[in-house]
Amino acid sequence: MAPSWPGATSTRRGGRRRRSSSTAARIRTRARTTRRSAPRTSAHNASDGEAPPYGGPQSGARGRLDRGPWRGETRVTNDGDGMGNERWQAWRDDTPALTQYAYMNSGFSGPKRRATHAAVHERLDLELMHGSTTRFALDDRFELADRYRQTMGRLIGGASPDEIAITGNTTEGINIITNGLEVTSADSIITTDVEHGSGIVPAYYLRERTGCEVVIVPIDAQDSPGQAMESFVSSMGAANGNVKLVILSEISYSTGQLLPLKAIVDETHRRGGHVVVDGAQTAGHIPIDVRDTNVDFYAIPSHKWLCGPDGMGALYVREDLIPLVAPMKVAGRSAASYDFAGNFEPERERITKYELTTTSTPLIAGTLEAAEWFLDSGPETVLARAQELNRYAEGRFGRIEGVSVVSPRHDATRTGLFCFVVDDLPAADVNAFLQAEAKVVCRSVAEFNSVRLSLHAFNTEAEVDLAAETVERAIREGIPADV
Repeated sequence: MAPSWPGATSTRRGGRRRRSSSTAARIRTRARTTRRSAPRTSAHNASDGEAPPYGGPQSGARGRLDRGPWRGETRVTNDGDGMGNERWQAWRDDTPALTQYAYMNSGFSGPKRRATHAAVHERLDLELMHGSTTRFALDDRFELADRYRQTMGRLIGGASPDEIAITGNTTEGINIITNGLEVTSADSIITTDVEHGSGIVPAYYLRERTGCEVVIVPIDAQDSPGQAMESFVSSMGAANGNVKLVILSEISYSTGQLLPLKAIVDETHRRGGHVVVDGAQTAGHIPIDVRDTNVDFYAIPSHKWLCGPDGMGALYVREDLIPLVAPMKVAGRSAASYDFAGNFEPERERITKYELTTTSTPLIAGTLEAAEWFLDSGPETVLARAQELNRYAEGRFGRIEGVSVVSPRHDATRTGLFCFVVDDLPAADVNAFLQAEAKVVCRSVAEFNSVRLSLHAFNTEAEVDLAAETVERAIREGIPADV
């Protein structure tokens, strides 16, 4: 079973808390060229908005975070003589939030780059100058939507644009599948005990509506891929109904564990079921390959590891399964034909049947820019860097007395999500202390009373050190009651 810890109720000791338990395209191109050619400032000009240099993983120097008074400014210096990995440095240079925060919360919402921000504003400027419905603006809108489907298809491993629905977020994509598949009381829905609410709650609603069975697979963060697979096989075998749908996160938001998706898909298909993946923690984080895994449905967001704008996402539906999943929210695109004499033919074959009417074109433009940056960075390289930081964090936090590392220690299941528990302190308090005292931005996970650092490729060992030092201070001195 997944690990559990006592509740996070607290008492006070000495005032501190402790736990008791086209043309338009050319316009955009010119703007991007102008931004790239702008001179970069030095570390001494960090206050002007440029991120100062960090020693990267290959530089021989990790860099240093110099901290002023607690609750004060955090600034970056460089202890080495090299820039390290130039790609990650360029990412930092283009992300203003990284000049003042040790931002390790991309699993919640990633910090935005200037280029992403500019892409949104360039499209807004186009609409301002030309209006939203001129031929010029509409041509640009249609071009961006086409590029969006193509780019999201590349992002998830070579899917056709005809298999990509434009959505508002991961949860919308999951709900399209859970509400659109025909489920009966003779069916079983399989999920895990490390799912986000966007996965487990739709499963329970299916049970409420249809009387189907919900089977919850126990997963331990330290399970190897083989052990996790054994739990899936055992739980599926114990199901009373027909295995209809598996709802799972390829990476668990609560533990950071990478699950063996291909093996799970193969076993589910062998039993006649389908798999929908909550990809909230994968897009922008790891390589995704829907062709290799043969997964049926895959939902992703823009705003997390991709560091794109809020309010955009994509849903992959394998082309042969589109007729199987009915749209639950419908508009004109959900009709193959209709008239006002009572004649109507529903759309069955096209992915656009899941899309309603207007979608924000500026947000599409911003998400495109963010996704293309990630793809250009190399998904395998991004994951390798995130895993490297995770290993470093495991070693650093593992030396702190009173801290337990609870994220996976197997490289086969390790990701950029690093989770730890502090004895006798509620995770929510530790999380608040990290941000208030050292500008370390992360989150707590209530289910396991753990603190979660999202270690993206642009993060640094120095930021991990800062988080660890701040946790050591919290243990040594306690957490002020007013944090």
